[in-house]
Amino acid sequence: MNRVKALFFLNILFFFAFSSSIKAFEVIRDTEIEEFTNDILKLLLTDNDIEAKDINVYFINSKQVNAFVTGGKNIFINTELIIEAEDYREFAAVIAHELAHIIGGHIFRTSEELSNISSKAMPIYLLGILSLITGAAEAGFAGVMVGQAAVSDTFTYYSRTQEAAADQKAVSILCNNMIDASYLSNFLKKLESVGSNTQSKSQNYRATHPLPQDRVNWIQLALSSNEKCNHEIDKELEIRFNLIKAKLFGFTHSYNETKAVYNLNNDQGLYANAVSSYLNGEHDKAIEYLEILIKKNNISPFFKEIMSEIYFAKQDYEEAIYFQRNAINHLGFENDLYTMMLGNYLLSSEKKEKIKDSIYYLKKSVQLNRMNAYSWYLLARAYAQIDEISLANYATAERYFLIGERSLSFDFALKAIKGVKKNTPEWYRTYDLIEILKKEVSTNTN
Repeated sequence: MNRVKALFFLNILFFFAFSSSIKAFEVIRDTEIEEFTNDILKLLLTDNDIEAKDINVYFINSKQVNAFVTGGKNIFINTELIIEAEDYREFAAVIAHELAHIIGGHIFRTSEELSNISSKAMPIYLLGILSLITGAAEAGFAGVMVGQAAVSDTFTYYSRTQEAAADQKAVSILCNNMIDASYLSNFLKKLESVGSNTQSKSQNYRATHPLPQDRVNWIQLALSSNEKCNHEIDKELEIRFNLIKAKLFGFTHSYNETKAVYNLNNDQGLYANAVSSYLNGEHDKAIEYLEILIKKNNISPFFKEIMSEIYFAKQDYEEAIYFQRNAINHLGFENDLYTMMLGNYLLSSEKKEKIKDSIYYLKKSVQLNRMNAYSWYLLARAYAQIDEISLANYATAERYFLIGERSLSFDFALKAIKGVKKNTPEWYRTYDLIEILKKEVSTNTN
């Protein structure tokens, strides 16, 4: 399978097109990374009025080592930064620094304000996964929904005063929450060795922050006033972080790179090579590696989720459904991506008895996250397959509303309201859509 096509399997959700060029960046979603980061946020925010659920963290699929904050409480972290971090403490240190900007009210903006990113960011999923697998690339890519938020690659950099304050606050956050803050300076020292030939000056961490050596000095000064900061490593967090790094490496680096960096002698190596082999079309080899991991840790939902994706790619829907159900059972919390994927697998089997199950999980997915446009798309498909055309029109109206196609959303809402059962949640929401869009569509057509 073409690697570019296969990369869509990393649950890519958001896509932002730069207004100044055709260059774009992809913000990916992955449940394992999100859950780990949320646990780090909870740890760092123990003694703060801000809660982890108040912070929006977006992971950019990029080889640039960078992290930054936009207006509001939005943290962006490049995937390569996670890969370059030596261990979870360096990753946590970067998060602590960005949290310090939020706590301190240091607003880092692009020239187009991103504080309302949740309303501008439109979910993007691969709508034609099967089409891509079978080589029907045009049909597959035609099914991708793209939501655009105009942003600029010209950043307003933090002032030296803000940066120094954020570093010192980060040290306090880390020390007070049992994480050795010296790992922030360790990470910054590592950045010194990053050559200018490997990173674009306009995008890397050094370009959007003051010189690492200056910051190391500020951090050392702050550490001198925190005598009890030499905390021990949390071995469980480190194990989780190393697995995440391995997975990300397998997804974002070439097959040969992955084989060169990760051998098969440990869990990280098996995980990285399972992902890389999967993307390289070597499905049986990927399954072999994952079976070893699952045998060693049968309760991990993340190994099983990857296994379900592989079986889905092989068009073995029964196995895909089995492993995805298993993953959900072991996840321990409800998640819109996991329920969406199960709904998709049930729907793709094209067995009538599974369509109602599919609708159940897809409805749960949008209940957990109404911004999940791909779940709305799948829900429309499922309703259409059981001849619930009005409900299919309603789900389609929701999808078009999310991706900014307001005129189409209005048209489908008008179709839906004629047949959706009155006084149901779907009827009330359809009516709301019509009222919301009526004035907007009328204004645009005049």
